[in-house]
Amino acid sequence: MEIALRRIVLISLLSLAPGASGQTSAPVTAVIDINTSVTTPIAPNFSGINDSLHMPVEYWDYRLSALAATLGVAWVRFPGGTTDDVYNWQTGEDSMAWYSQFPASSDVDNFPDQIALVAGRGGAKLIDAANRANLLGGPLIICVNGFTDTPASAGELAAYVKANNIQVAAWELSNEAYLFSTFWPTATAYLNAMKPYRDAIKAVLPNAIVAIFAGGSEGAPKAITDPWNLAIAAYTNKYWDAITFHDYPTGTGTFADWMAEECANLAAMGPTVIGRLTGYGPSGVKILNTEFGVLPSSGPSLTDGTVFGAIYSAEYTMRLSASPSVLHVGPNQLTTGAGIYLTNTNDDVVEAAAAAGTTIDTSTLDFGFYVSAQGLGESVLNNIVNRAVQANQTTVTGGATVPATGIANILALYATSYTNAQGGLSVVITNKSATPHQVTVRVNGTAATGTFPLQFIAATDPSTANTSTTMNPVSVQNGTSANPITVPAYSVLSAVLTAPPVASIVNSASFQAGPLAAQQLAAAFGAGFASTDLVASSTTLPNTLGDTSIVITDSKGNSSPAPLYYVSPSQASFLIPSGLAAGPATVKVNRTSGTVLGGSLTIASSSPGLYSANGNGAGVAAALAESITSSGTTTPLSVFSCVSGVALSCRSTPIDVAKASGTVYVVLYGTGFRGAGSLQAYIAGQQLPVQFAGAQGQYQGLDQVNIALPKSLAGMGEVSVYLVADGRNSNMVTINIE
Repeated sequence: MEIALRRIVLISLLSLAPGASGQTSAPVTAVIDINTSVTTPIAPNFSGINDSLHMPVEYWDYRLSALAATLGVAWVRFPGGTTDDVYNWQTGEDSMAWYSQFPASSDVDNFPDQIALVAGRGGAKLIDAANRANLLGGPLIICVNGFTDTPASAGELAAYVKANNIQVAAWELSNEAYLFSTFWPTATAYLNAMKPYRDAIKAVLPNAIVAIFAGGSEGAPKAITDPWNLAIAAYTNKYWDAITFHDYPTGTGTFADWMAEECANLAAMGPTVIGRLTGYGPSGVKILNTEFGVLPSSGPSLTDGTVFGAIYSAEYTMRLSASPSVLHVGPNQLTTGAGIYLTNTNDDVVEAAAAAGTTIDTSTLDFGFYVSAQGLGESVLNNIVNRAVQANQTTVTGGATVPATGIANILALYATSYTNAQGGLSVVITNKSATPHQVTVRVNGTAATGTFPLQFIAATDPSTANTSTTMNPVSVQNGTSANPITVPAYSVLSAVLTAPPVASIVNSASFQAGPLAAQQLAAAFGAGFASTDLVASSTTLPNTLGDTSIVITDSKGNSSPAPLYYVSPSQASFLIPSGLAAGPATVKVNRTSGTVLGGSLTIASSSPGLYSANGNGAGVAAALAESITSSGTTTPLSVFSCVSGVALSCRSTPIDVAKASGTVYVVLYGTGFRGAGSLQAYIAGQQLPVQFAGAQGQYQGLDQVNIALPKSLAGMGEVSVYLVADGRNSNMVTINIE
């Protein structure tokens, strides 16, 4: 049966793998050797994406968010791009007064259009950008405007981030400062000017990772003698934690020429470049790449958004993941070839609104969103690398070669193996050629065995792209294969080589890992929980659903069954039973055949999580609100609205506290805080009195907290909401206060 299945998968993959002429090429053989004893740690939230303000899409536009969520990005940069160097975080607007400080010779010719596109949609608020990043599953990387804003403002920005529980992976100081010699003629002047900004951020957030900018195109030979970089290396007071570099080699000629130039840049990108950057110091400095791509010498990009663009982006990220100093890598940008294309930008509509002194909610406009081929290829990698804890030494031997401008041909295949927190082993492979490959994968010298789940994109022509008229000629395919694996021509492919029967267990409200508390609802993910979806039929949860049961054994060796709310083949939701001792505990998922999954967790007094209306721990709170007068008259108020059956479509409904005839109360629902010794609630960064906190009473494991909204919050718009229980922060959700 396995042989027949393998033949079917092989035929399927080969059908996607003809050469550039359209004729199927005979596969060549290659070997991938994985050495799990030589490893590189992978930083959390490794692969993400830059985002610019120049596309007038609202952060709450669920049509974009639903597609962007499929990319698997683990951070989003805000605000991103040269045109955002006049962004004022306090107003959410790009400033025309600040724009006037840039000389005409600077690369700011499109700033006026940018300013109008931000103003016409009502601004671009940090809280909304953070909210969308949460929806996509990662933190922000914030680029601080050191051109025209002040160090004091940077400190206030850090204070706002802290007060509102906004997750930030890193802070950058003045995007691509080397482009603006009228502000800082040398890197020395730039570094002197940025020190107060760094100090202001660190005064509020001592553990913040603050990055300065190296010169551009670090893969190019000229970067070695770039005066900007040499000045950074010579600078005495190396106060920064990280160095950001952006990389944009230039493409020229035909599509084949572009591919050869990109292959040369890939070959250059790795330990040599990262070693040079870390050599600028200080000791232990980390490296970020928050923008990369390929720029045309003139005219449009040839590879942006194509299948070869996907191969380039995935391999670029993979090559940098082999360096332990690299924290984060991501292409430019979310609403272009690296992510989601817009059929209609609607710039004219938004600019007209700005010209008229009005604003428009652009989520009402038809943008015609669709995912680029490049974004799909990146998602194949992201689904692996953003779950990984380490990269393993991976070597490719044999196979075809491809041209690389200025150097000898390089191997068509590139591969990196990753291990996740559960011990699962995967490999991601790119094929830059028109030749399919039959690849034998060896782990520590022995050929891998079994049937491997595959995910891949591929095309017969490397210039294939999704377009506004044909939105899905390229899509992510799934399959299985034994060893050897057929890697199609022009492809990005991942193979899961081993998947230990280990469950990943998180807070069921926030979906965050961490300690769990008695009478808290938890969610577990893995494979084999059940044969079908089953939901408990009563509010009193059973210890068994179908043939599935879960047993938790605490640090003292006491075992208790966990009441079950829901089971499916890939997930279980269950209640942490009372009476478990604090500390580490083990979990066993049992079925008729025996124990099918194991896991571990830590029992604590509390582990606060707030449910969101979107059901993923992000966005608008799953909450109720009501106005209660002194005479006891109660008026229910709406907190959110959703488009029925549409993922991530729930958005906040304004709560009018100014016009309410009584006191407005909001009731938040969550789990894991009923047993807390101390509990604080924060809305809009302000601690507010808790009127009630405890078990909701009707549903096991469900907690609630009631908070009165003071009229002083009127007009604040979208605001953050979170809890602190026994010193532990919950996830951040939002409400909208009118």
